[in-house]
Amino acid sequence: MADDIDFIAAIYDAIIEPSGWDEVVKRIVEETKLIGGVIVTHQFDALTHQVDAAHVTTLCNIDPFYADAFVQNYYKINPLAATAVAIAPGEVLAASSITQTDSFRASAFYNEFLRPQGCADLIFVGLRRTPTTSELLALHRSPNAIGVEPMEWNLLESIAPHLKRAAAIHELLARARATTDTLATAVAAAGFAVFLLTGDCRVLFANAKAEDLLRRGIGLRYERGRLAATSPVLSARLRALARQGACHTTGETHVGGTLELCRGENHPPLIAYVIPLAPIRTATIFDLDRPATAVFVVNPAAGFGAQIQSFATRFGLTGAEERVLAEIIAGNGLLAAATKLKITEATARTHAKRILAKTGTNRQTELIRRFFETSLPSSPDGA
Repeated sequence: MADDIDFIAAIYDAIIEPSGWDEVVKRIVEETKLIGGVIVTHQFDALTHQVDAAHVTTLCNIDPFYADAFVQNYYKINPLAATAVAIAPGEVLAASSITQTDSFRASAFYNEFLRPQGCADLIFVGLRRTPTTSELLALHRSPNAIGVEPMEWNLLESIAPHLKRAAAIHELLARARATTDTLATAVAAAGFAVFLLTGDCRVLFANAKAEDLLRRGIGLRYERGRLAATSPVLSARLRALARQGACHTTGETHVGGTLELCRGENHPPLIAYVIPLAPIRTATIFDLDRPATAVFVVNPAAGFGAQIQSFATRFGLTGAEERVLAEIIAGNGLLAAATKLKITEATARTHAKRILAKTGTNRQTELIRRFFETSLPSSPDGA
């Protein structure tokens, strides 16, 4: 019993450390007295189930030469392919009904691929299946093997559900890591410090620039595990905006707010835009099933011309409109923008109205939200 528990623990350990699958497959091969094992992923057409690619991992007593040969060629002529892609996760299946036939023994797959490896039969354990992929553990049996001993078969059936769960969890974690990596890359490229908050200001995500702000204590800090500003008044406003943003009953009418974060004397403040994200956005971008709030922190003095230009190109803004947009995102009012750009306030307002019309927004707060949302990956607006 202790050995069984240890074996199952090793299976789940492989979720965290993928190299652990090597030890799991090795142990399965040894305890079932088989000659080798390999984890194979088949890719197939959803309609015809025709296998069009294969990927091999986690070899035990399998020559890498033959693993490469399978991936390059032999998966195409594998008489067991249809059985392999149909196996359900957690299912244990002996392939003897096929491998013991005369047609199989006469096939090139058997004579050129399996027999040179000393393999005459296989047992499959289903690990994971999607509409277009099937992952399984293929266990090789020697020509001398007649039947599978009940003890070995019972072992396979007892661990198969655990292998299924471990493979599913491993895939979920891999997807989560990929999402996080993609998100981190995307928001880093956007040039802003970005936080994603729950309704009570707990940080779900922070990119490198955001973490740097916290380390240096510029405008923001952690307080009892939650994001806070360096002044009580601003902290209270941040909490209020985060609550609004993460409220299921708030819709597109809630467009967030702005905080000015002090950087000390002789330094202009940072501008923090607190923007609610609708559930559909948190699901498609952050893989969360609830609304949340994003905080974008901009240093007006640092410049972010590439992001402004990309947004302007996307919505067909003119050069003059692009310059007014840059001033708006930098936290300047239209009067200050007009002064800096050496145009009249009326002209600045005209440009602003045209920007709103082209971007499908009705006011500056919505425009700002649209600008920052388009800097996030997988934006529905950009689909």
